[in-house]
Amino acid sequence: MLTLGELHNDPLAVGERWVAQGRGVALATVVETWGSAPRAAGSHLVVDAEGNFQGSVSGGCVEGAVVAEALEVIDGGKAGTLEFDVADEAAWQVGLSCGGRIRIYVEKLDRDSGAPGKLDVLQALNQERLARRAAVVVTDFGDGASRLLRQGDEVAGALGDAVREAFCTGRSRSVVVEGRTLFLNAHVPPPRLVVIGAVHISQALASLARTAGYAVEIIDPRTAFATPERFPGVTLHARWPQEVLAQTPLDDHTALAALTHDPKIDDMPLQAALGAGCFYVGALGSRKTHARRVERLQAAGLSSEQIARIHAPIGIDIAAEGPSEIAVAVLAEVIRAFRTRGVVAKEHAA
Repeated sequence: MLTLGELHNDPLAVGERWVAQGRGVALATVVETWGSAPRAAGSHLVVDAEGNFQGSVSGGCVEGAVVAEALEVIDGGKAGTLEFDVADEAAWQVGLSCGGRIRIYVEKLDRDSGAPGKLDVLQALNQERLARRAAVVVTDFGDGASRLLRQGDEVAGALGDAVREAFCTGRSRSVVVEGRTLFLNAHVPPPRLVVIGAVHISQALASLARTAGYAVEIIDPRTAFATPERFPGVTLHARWPQEVLAQTPLDDHTALAALTHDPKIDDMPLQAALGAGCFYVGALGSRKTHARRVERLQAAGLSSEQIARIHAPIGIDIAAEGPSEIAVAVLAEVIRAFRTRGVVAKEHAA
């Protein structure tokens, strides 16, 4: 579980900490982009009254102007939006091949903010993020008011549809509802990959997944397999899955890949993953092996609908050979599941 200490450089955690220290604070958020913009919608930069800042809204192109605007907002100015053209030359300097445009919303965060409940929203949001729970912050550009929505909250009409999409995709965007322009800032927990089995495929998969931005954990009670030498820099648990998962439960932003071929090791975490609603559940083995697995899981009380969520044989069919290629196929399937979770997607060719 994350702590605020581990989020030391996160701009939203920094903003909360600075407010608690009595500083005047402003938050700048990218709310819209066009072309090759350096930072995606939902990116943050937090600024205090001394001009200290944390985070980024442009990769360095316009931070100076945004900090200057933030200082004015802290000093009593109104919240508002800024729009910048990132010229080709400036874009090139921060690693882009061409320019773009970005719109940034700057608002005051301290306890005297005119926007109702702004600090309360920030604190509640950080608590949801620490607990790996998705949340969407809805900000009304008209009056600056914000509110926090948790997954499962009832929201009617067009706004409800937009909020559900934000939870599913994790993408932040502006919407117009009943004549009001709202920004939906989606905060979806970073994806986690839990691998059952410290096998050769796991070694390649751990490296690939970390490159793709996934936090990776390997679980295998076989101490000869689960060694730091075979998995350097990876969170490794040389214990039974039921022990590990009791301490760090699975959730719907976690993918689970069972790779041992051993029912004594694989079956329990597969059941736990299906019960927790993991966005991806995969298991290594042939169709014959999986048929026997299905019989065991049915006997354990799982429904046919639950079992049907298991990707088996695991991985996209790319005619993979060897551990490294199989790892590529598995990660591709995990990424596809993450990016299309909760959304009816077009058929993907295998």
